[in-house]
Amino acid sequence: MMESPQPLAGYEVLVVEDDADSRNAIRLTLEASGARVATAASATEALASLAARPCDVVVRDLAMPEQSGFWLIAKIRQLFPRRHVPVIAVTGHPFPADGVRRAGFDAVMQKPPDPDHLCAAVAALLSGRDTPGVPPE
Repeated sequence: MMESPQPLAGYEVLVVEDDADSRNAIRLTLEASGARVATAASATEALASLAARPCDVVVRDLAMPEQSGFWLIAKIRQLFPRRHVPVIAVTGHPFPADGVRRAGFDAVMQKPPDPDHLCAAVAALLSGRDTPGVPPE
């Protein structure tokens, strides 16, 4: 039997999701494609994680208690202006995709995300990077 390719090997992904089951499912999907995955259950945890260790992509639930995904994307863009961190919004709500993108997200998908589509979306955002784990200057 052939091993499945790992298109995300070497990349760091931060998953921000308040629901533990959803967070774990997204983490396992990304790890199966080779990504190293950190998780956060809140926007506060996500910002602390990003400050401590840069990542290549963030996968973020839009509707969470405390701070929404829209609040977090504004903070990410404000706090890390020199380094564009691609962020994928994942939502179970009918937010218009163009509005989500205008808010600063690079992509949006419905919840629960299809594993193949999620990995393809992350890989597409990473396609401009030269080296896994090294953010562009």
